[in-house]
Amino acid sequence: MKLIAATAVFSLASVIAGIPIGQTIIPETLSIYHGYNGRIEYNVGTGKVSRVQNGNDDISTLVTFNFPEATRGRKCELKFERDDGYPTSSPSIIDAFTSSQIATGPSPGWGPPSNYRDVQLGRLRVPTSGQATVDWGNFVFDCPAGQKKGYEFAPTGDSTYLEWSKSTDGPYIRYY
Repeated sequence: MKLIAATAVFSLASVIAGIPIGQTIIPETLSIYHGYNGRIEYNVGTGKVSRVQNGNDDISTLVTFNFPEATRGRKCELKFERDDGYPTSSPSIIDAFTSSQIATGPSPGWGPPSNYRDVQLGRLRVPTSGQATVDWGNFVFDCPAGQKKGYEFAPTGDSTYLEWSKSTDGPYIRYY
């Protein structure tokens, strides 16, 4: 009986360890952007960042966050965490950008809506499982309370592959 209780406590502790600390905002939408033809797959359940050496379609993920009024006057930090249930190159190195507009729907190709890539925030090193580390850049900013903001996660280097589930891992905002 003690062994069962101890196992339950350790199982609960490892689940709790995976939950981000502090107040968080999860993505409202994920959308896949195809760099080859500008096509957008809107509001999908799985994010993806991909580049194949000598391939012809860089794939990035457009992410929309809705910042509640509770973030007013606070600092926000863009974070990225992965569980090991999805394929990845190890480690995956990706770039993060702000978007000047959020994705609002699907697109068959070039023309609006688009990825609307804006300012580069920096570069993240995403492990197979766990928190991404910042290679360079600044991911802390004043929270834009009451607004929706878009971000793009894009491939770097010759070969990158990364997937994540919208419901369990990937990008999120921590605010404090």
